[in-house]
Amino acid sequence: MEAQVYSPSVIGRAFPWSPVWQLNRPSTWTLTLTNAFGKIVRTLTGSSTGAAVRPAWDGTTDSGGGTTSGPYTWKLTAHPRDGQGPDLTLSGTMTLG
Repeated sequence: MEAQVYSPSVIGRAFPWSPVWQLNRPSTWTLTLTNAFGKIVRTLTGSSTGAAVRPAWDGTTDSGGGTTSGPYTWKLTAHPRDGQGPDLTLSGTMTLG
C-alpha cells in the first residue's frame, strides 16, 4: 500500500485536502476527521472502482460549518469490495493552517 498524505496550509472548496491511498484492491471506505478535542467533525464515505482511495475534504463539518486551524486526526477504514480479507484501518495526523 502506498499513501500521499500532507498537511495543507489552506483548505476550502477551491483547495480541498486530497490525500491518496493506493490499496491492493477496490474497496468501500470511511474517512473520519477528528479535531484536537476528540470530536469527529467530518465523516466521508465512498467506494473505489480501482485500488486508489481519493477523498477530498473542503474543511467543512458534517453540518456544513467551517473548521478552525489546528491539529486533526484522520482515520481511514477500507473494506474489500470482493469481501475477501480483513478491513484495513489506518490513521494519522495533519495540521490546518
